[in-house]
Amino acid sequence: MVYDNAVLKLLEYRGYQSPKLEITWENGKTSICEIDTFYDSDNGLELDDDKYQEYHVALVRDVLNNNQYVEIGTGENKPISYKDRENRRSNF
Repeated sequence: MVYDNAVLKLLEYRGYQSPKLEITWENGKTSICEIDTFYDSDNGLELDDDKYQEYHVALVRDVLNNNQYVEIGTGENKPISYKDRENRRSNF
């Protein structure tokens, strides 16, 4: 199973009551997000396919963008850093 570094960092906040994190994305956009949940997923291929891959995903809700949900860990949405409530900034 593949664990994206961003998902591993966000897992540290599991158990907190909807922590708000300021996430900066690869494109330079910044969002205020709340962690919704974590789950396992796959790339949609059959188990016996050599390219089959499972990965762990963090689902966050962008509270500044109409509460849009964004999956982190699939390779499509690449966050580069985050800042938590104590204004601690960390790179993913």
